[in-house]
Amino acid sequence: MDGRARLLLGAVAVAALVGFALWRQVPATRVAVPTEQSPKAAAVQSPASAGMLGDGTGAQAARGRPAAADRVRAFEELKQRAKAGDAVAQRKLAEAYDACFMVNLDREGFIKGLDLNRRMMREPARPAVLEQALHDRVAQCDAVDGGAIVPVDLIRGWYAQAAENGDLPSRLMDNAFKQKSPDPAESARLFEEVLASNDPAAVFAMGGTLGTNYSVTPDDPTAALTTGEQASWAWMVAACRMGYDCGPSSTLMGTLCLVQNGCTGEDFEAYLKRDLRSNAERRDLERRVTEILRLVEGQ
Repeated sequence: MDGRARLLLGAVAVAALVGFALWRQVPATRVAVPTEQSPKAAAVQSPASAGMLGDGTGAQAARGRPAAADRVRAFEELKQRAKAGDAVAQRKLAEAYDACFMVNLDREGFIKGLDLNRRMMREPARPAVLEQALHDRVAQCDAVDGGAIVPVDLIRGWYAQAAENGDLPSRLMDNAFKQKSPDPAESARLFEEVLASNDPAAVFAMGGTLGTNYSVTPDDPTAALTTGEQASWAWMVAACRMGYDCGPSSTLMGTLCLVQNGCTGEDFEAYLKRDLRSNAERRDLERRVTEILRLVEGQ
């Protein structure tokens, strides 16, 4: 994997976690907790009418219509729990908006770009993986406020509210949106708090936001797990092993497929290890993952 690919993979990993808005480096500002979708938000095409990649996926979406009402109901129930003050629901609502930021921003343009990617794919199995990822994401995003454009403030606001209500993964994400740079002492406390949480979502968030949430001195004993090329990936893989959803059909892998053409049908760990340059890098990753899991279990 060359340097450019590594940087892109890093950006995509953060995108899956913190939002397409942060991936595009939209300036972060503190916002009020959102209540309703902006009346100016524009509706987008449904999967049945969009035609998707022009290769039968639209017909698949049409056959899946009975599930659409269930998706809408689940989203509205999640939004009601978030508005009632449930911190985890608030984080999951932010994640739902996050996953649909690019998809609902310009549905037609998004699909056209993926069609070009599909035609450039050489491995026969990858187009099918892309089609399925797109179908799943569009169906998901049609249920998010009816497919309306997602204002960036809606993502930031719900992460901020969940953080304020005590959700640790959301605090990590909120810090990243604000581009907060904690001092080494605060970083050390955060390190211990994430380990003690035994929360796969917090461990994954630690990896995805490590560059903005953590600073260490050269002699810091945690530096081996928080610096270097493998640091972010190690926390993410550890979270996957703890139960965070990193499977082939997860939102994470869907994002990697839709944004980076990582349409391999693998889980995150297999995808990452295959793309590392050498066995030495794979051993280094494994060493870090093992140590993170040992520390979590020892809390």
